[in-house]
Amino acid sequence: MFLGYNYVDIAINVVLMLIMLGIGLSLTVKDFKNIFLHPKSLATALSVQLFIVPLIAFGIAYISDLPDEVKVGIVIISLCASGASSNLITHLFKGNVALAISMTTINSFITLISIPLYANLALNVFLGFETKIQLPVFETILQIFVITIIPASIGVFIRRKKENIALKLERPLKIILPAMLGFIFTVKIFVGEASGGTGITLSETLHLLPYLLLLNFLAMALGFFVARKTGLPFADQFTISIEVGLHNTALALLISGTILNISAMEKPAIVYAMFSFFTAIIFVLVIKKVFKNTKIRKS
Repeated sequence: MFLGYNYVDIAINVVLMLIMLGIGLSLTVKDFKNIFLHPKSLATALSVQLFIVPLIAFGIAYISDLPDEVKVGIVIISLCASGASSNLITHLFKGNVALAISMTTINSFITLISIPLYANLALNVFLGFETKIQLPVFETILQIFVITIIPASIGVFIRRKKENIALKLERPLKIILPAMLGFIFTVKIFVGEASGGTGITLSETLHLLPYLLLLNFLAMALGFFVARKTGLPFADQFTISIEVGLHNTALALLISGTILNISAMEKPAIVYAMFSFFTAIIFVLVIKKVFKNTKIRKS
């Protein structure tokens, strides 16, 4: 799974695994059973992720003045479903963590079909050609399971066998784990490109930033709106907004830089990774303040 990764990327993956272990300590098997006994929230979330968010990305790319390769990169970032970092935010804000993890798991299989389909459409629309996009199926699924499912399952198991230990660890981990993730992502942004940093210039970042902020905000806002109109519990509403607003930038970089081998397409993912974790936190804080009298409950 770590073949070809630099030390910064490996450190990020290790921290994400620890985060999922910590999240698992707060969950029970019953939490996951409820998701599949009442699948309305999961179906709504996946529909927004698969149909609404890519449409937003296509629209933003179309109206932008960005190079065509970068436009394709914007679409690609919208196709890469979120992972452990969004699960952490959901956990910190007492959202439906079981729903978030279920989305991450199911999306890991769906994107094996949806990413090649939508990415080729973007290549055709903006660059006038198509190519064979074939994700490394085994590696993609393995990465999801090793980083997300296995650590979370271990946490659930510990919670089941040693609940008192899990409860004691839950509070300090809510401080320690976000701090670790923030430090790692700060390193990712500022270290040199040869060591695993981004290597993007300030002018490129500022040019891309408005379009990517718009994508981020619209994805979260429409995710929240659709979930609210569907009549889902409030915890599910903001959980869905987090999950559709954050994206797997590592997967986007793999598609753009390794599979398609077009470096310009990597830039949207790089910039998106710089701010989306923090904007998701701000968005949820605002939503919870505006709807502070809404009772938070889980389906």
